[in-house]
This record gives sequence, C-alpha cells and structure tokens, in this order.
Amino acid sequence: MVQVVLTRPAVHDGPADARWPMRVGILVECGRDGLEDVVVRRICDLRRADGGEPAEIDIVPMDNKAQLIRECGPAVARLLGNGCDRVVILWDERPAWPRSGERLCWHNDRQDILANLAQAGVAQDAVCLVCIEREFESWLLFDEQMLRCVLCTPEHPKLLASPPRNPDTSRNPKGAMTTLFRRHGKRYVDVQSARRFAQCLTSLNRLHRCRTFQRFVQCLTESQ
Repeated sequence: MVQVVLTRPAVHDGPADARWPMRVGILVECGRDGLEDVVVRRICDLRRADGGEPAEIDIVPMDNKAQLIRECGPAVARLLGNGCDRVVILWDERPAWPRSGERLCWHNDRQDILANLAQAGVAQDAVCLVCIEREFESWLLFDEQMLRCVLCTPEHPKLLASPPRNPDTSRNPKGAMTTLFRRHGKRYVDVQSARRFAQCLTSLNRLHRCRTFQRFVQCLTESQ
C-alpha cells in the first residue's frame, strides 16, 4: 500500500478561525483538459461548495504515468515554490497501455516517485501520494447516478449494463466503462467524455465508497 505522506504542520499566530486559504498542487497523469484534469477540478469545486478544502488548487497535467514518475520532482518543486502548501501526486495503478503480463506494483511506483522527489530536493512532508487502484475510471464507476446522466435519455433512463460491483478491484475498469458506452451506442474516449462526466457529477457521496478516493480527499485537507 502507498503510505500517506504527512504534510508539514501549519504555522499561524492569529485567531484559530482566521487561517489563510490553503492552496494545494495536484499532479495528474493526463494531458491538459484530459479526464483527470477536468474531473479533479470538478471534485475540488464540489468540496469548496460544501465548505471543504482546499480553497485553491493548481493542477499540473503530466501527460502519462511514465512522465509523471520521471518528472514529478521538478514539477512538485515548482508548485511549492509558487506558494502551494502541499502537493498531491495522483496516478493510476494501471498504465494507459499495460503490456501483456505486466505486473503492477504500487511499492515500486512509490519508490521511484520518492527517489525523483529526493533528487529534486523536495521534502517528503510537503507531498502526499495517492495511487488509484486500477485506474481513474474506478472512481467514476462508483457513481451510477452520474453514469445515467452521461449515458441515458429521458426515454431510456436505465443503464443497459451494470458497472462492476467493486470497481476498484475490477481487473479492467476502463474496459468496463468502454462496454457501458458501447451498450448505449457510444464510443468511450476519456478526454472527449471528461467534461460530460464533470457536468453530471453533482455529489461526492458515492465516490466516497472508494478507498483511494477517501485517501485523495484526506490528502486535500490539513488534518490527515
């Protein structure tokens, strides 16, 4: 399991209710306006609307998992240097195009990320690591209400296929999402569906059933 890296303690000499707005940087493994970029922004918007943190976010798309692991150190250093209180590194357990027989290992990913952070001179206590079990679609498949909004019509309001019972332990969540779209006569391309997912995501309650989503939310807050 990836361990949560605790942030530095807040330093504040004013009244307890007069703290400055927290700013969090987030690295994601997609291109600009890709699935994670768009939906994570929506997640943070919903948290703010409900009075949650962070007040400000700075999302840096890293194109793919390999680039995120290889270049996370300098990217995190820039975010911290630009005023972020902490940085969350969010990546998928499964790469976008896994090789046949490729073994997935959170521990190896984590060690590679920590080594890159150390090489860039970044203190671990300013960074929180979140590896999504399987891939980002795991989170989305927990929210059937959002999926109905994306895929269904008033004339046909029911999903024509059921999402996996436990999306975060499903072997291939992206494949399950592709099947759902196909059953509704649509082609699933994550970047093309990103804004529709964001529009249809109106609550975080269903996503909270996912353990790695809970970890992500914990990393966005000061009390971990």
